[in-house]
Amino acid sequence: MSFFKKLVRPFLIVAPYVLRNSQTVKYPDERLIFSERFRGRHRLDLDKCIHCGLCARICPCASIVLVPVERREGKYPQIDYGTCSLCGLCVDACPRGALTMTDFVEFSAYKRIDLVYSPERLAKVPDIKEVLPMLKRRIRPVLIDKEMKYEVVERL
Repeated sequence: MSFFKKLVRPFLIVAPYVLRNSQTVKYPDERLIFSERFRGRHRLDLDKCIHCGLCARICPCASIVLVPVERREGKYPQIDYGTCSLCGLCVDACPRGALTMTDFVEFSAYKRIDLVYSPERLAKVPDIKEVLPMLKRRIRPVLIDKEMKYEVVERL
C-alpha cells in the first residue's frame, strides 16, 4: 500500500460521521428521561414499612441494615450505596411496597460514609432542581430515519 493511501484511508473512514449530529447529551444542562422500569435511588415510605427485614435478608450485596428511627417504633432499612448494585431485589421483596426505585441517579460523595442513606434520608423525595440547578431541559431519545436523536420533553 502506498504512503498516500495509508495517509488518506483513515480520513475516508471517518468522513461520513463528521457531519452527523452528535449523540452526546449535554449533561448537566440536559438530562435524559429514563424509562418507567429504570432503577435509580430508593425511596422509603416510613408509614408503609412493617419492619419485616425482608429487604435486608434478600440483598445480595448486604447493603441494607435495619436501624431505629427517632420518634418511631421498630427498625427501618438503611442503604449503603457504596456497595449497593441497584438490583431492585429489595423492592420486589417488600410486601407492602414501602421501598420503591426512583429515576434519581445523581448521588455522589467525597467520603464513603456519605453514601450511607439513613431511613429519614431515603424517605425524602429528591428534588432534581436542588441537585442540578443548572438543568435547562429534560430530553428523551427518539429514533428518526434509523438515526438516534433527542427531543426536548420539558424546559425548566
